[in-house]
Amino acid sequence: METSVSVSVFTGDFISRAPYLAAWTVAVILAVIMVRRGGGKAEKLLLAGSSLMLVYSLASPLLRGLWAWLVNEQGMGRAATGWVVSLPTGILTIAGFICLVYAFWLRFRART
Repeated sequence: METSVSVSVFTGDFISRAPYLAAWTVAVILAVIMVRRGGGKAEKLLLAGSSLMLVYSLASPLLRGLWAWLVNEQGMGRAATGWVVSLPTGILTIAGFICLVYAFWLRFRART
């Protein structure tokens, strides 16, 4: 019974993230097309940033499921296992955001 509860929470998290998964997948596909057509540094950074955000959207429910399993079934403390979720997802989102902002800054900065 415990397994069915954790599976339903796990799939519910993926379902709630479906729009983000679709948006980042489209962004990755468009960035790949732009890079293959001779894109420069901005397009490569766009590809890297959108790929990192897609990985975050896929990894976040997995890490939350791992965290719930560690807390509920293994009896580990919430504070100690909180790093299991927060550190990897924080690194992914910050790196992706920096790549995306820098890509747009390179592309749309005023040329003097």
